[in-house]
Amino acid sequence: MIGLSGPAGSGKDTAAQALVAAGWQRKAFADKVRDFVYAMNPPAPLIEGVETFSLAVEVDAFGWDEVKTYPGVRELLQRCGTEAGRHVLGPDVWVNALFQDEATWEAPVVVTDVRFPNEAEAIKARGGLLVRIDRPGQPPIGEAGHISEHAVDAWPFDAVIINDGTELQLGCRLLSIASECKS
Repeated sequence: MIGLSGPAGSGKDTAAQALVAAGWQRKAFADKVRDFVYAMNPPAPLIEGVETFSLAVEVDAFGWDEVKTYPGVRELLQRCGTEAGRHVLGPDVWVNALFQDEATWEAPVVVTDVRFPNEAEAIKARGGLLVRIDRPGQPPIGEAGHISEHAVDAWPFDAVIINDGTELQLGCRLLSIASECKS
């Protein structure tokens, strides 16, 4: 198991694609947050001053990667995940949600969004490696000041990848680290 951390836009999902192509499964703590928000289907502003849209309709049409770039959507996900989920239901709500079916996983797993110390500890407790990805020159995206973007900045990662090359180079760097990982 490998857990990836780093700021929004650093290349975590892009790097994980190399492992998925090599037979790994992609998982994320935020998968259940997105499922939760999707089920609520809140109206959200598309563009300031314009009518609202149905979040579920937009996700179905364009996918989460696109929709989370809409104004307010990333903040909605952060607030549901942290202020509503972690603060109301407990800090392990998304850890428990992710690992509830761990026994059925059939391949090594890459978790693409380690954002809090308890998430990092859950990866380490399962024998996993923690890898931070930094992308020099990447401007902050969305709610960069949110606690979920900085809670593990000082964590002692097993490896740090500087994403300063091509997507292929990024993937190769992570594959090299993954060759050391047995779980």
